[in-house]
Amino acid sequence: MATVVSSIGLKGMEGYRVQVEVQLLTEIEGICIVGLPDASVKESKDRVLAALYAYDCEIADKRIIINLSPAEQKKNSPIFDLAMAIGIMKETGEIKDPIPDAAAFLGVVSLDGSIKPVEGMLPAIIAAKKSGYKVLYIPPMHEFPLSHIDGLELRFAETLQDVVESFSGQLQLNVSARGKTSHMTDLSESNTPAYEKDFKHVLGHKQPKRTLELLRQADIMF
Repeated sequence: MATVVSSIGLKGMEGYRVQVEVQLLTEIEGICIVGLPDASVKESKDRVLAALYAYDCEIADKRIIINLSPAEQKKNSPIFDLAMAIGIMKETGEIKDPIPDAAAFLGVVSLDGSIKPVEGMLPAIIAAKKSGYKVLYIPPMHEFPLSHIDGLELRFAETLQDVVESFSGQLQLNVSARGKTSHMTDLSESNTPAYEKDFKHVLGHKQPKRTLELLRQADIMF
C-alpha cells in the first residue's frame, strides 16, 4: 500500500490540493516522479535523495515511485519537496508515528535536510485553508510574519528532523515564524485595524498591493 501525503499545487496565483503518493519497489535505487511534473519538480528527486542521505534514511536498492495527483494537472514548483520526503520516510519505516490528520506539507528541501520557502507560499497557504486542511507544515517565512490564520494551524519547521520529531511529540513546533522561542500572538477582532481607504489611492506598487489583498482575503492578521 502506498503512503499518501498532502500538499498544495500552484497555478498562477491560485492553489489546489495535491496528493503525493509514494510507493517502494525492490529494484535499482532511484526515484521516479509521475503526474505531469515540469523540470522544477523533476529536479526534486536529487534534492530529496540528498536530504534523506543527510538524515541517514535507508533507501538503498529501492525504486521509489512518486505520483502527484491529480495526474492531469501540470505541476510546476519544488513546493512538493517536503511532502515527498515525508512520504518516502514514512514508506521506508523511518517515520513510525502517524502523520497528523488533515495536514499538508509545503516547502523545498535543501541538500542538508533544511526546509526553505519557495515562490508562491502565500497563495499556497490560502489554498490550504480553502481546501479544508487543519494543520500546515511550512518553513519559517520572515517576510510574512504570520501569527494567526483562523481554522488553520501553521507549524514552522526548519529541518526534516524537526518535522519527524514533532510527529512523536519529542519536539513542539512553533506556531510563529519569528524564531524557535516565539509564541503565537492571537489578535482579537477588537485589535484588528479598520481600513477606510482602498488601494486605488496608492499609485504603483502592484506586487505589495496584491500581497496585502491576499492577506486580507485569507483573514490573516499580524
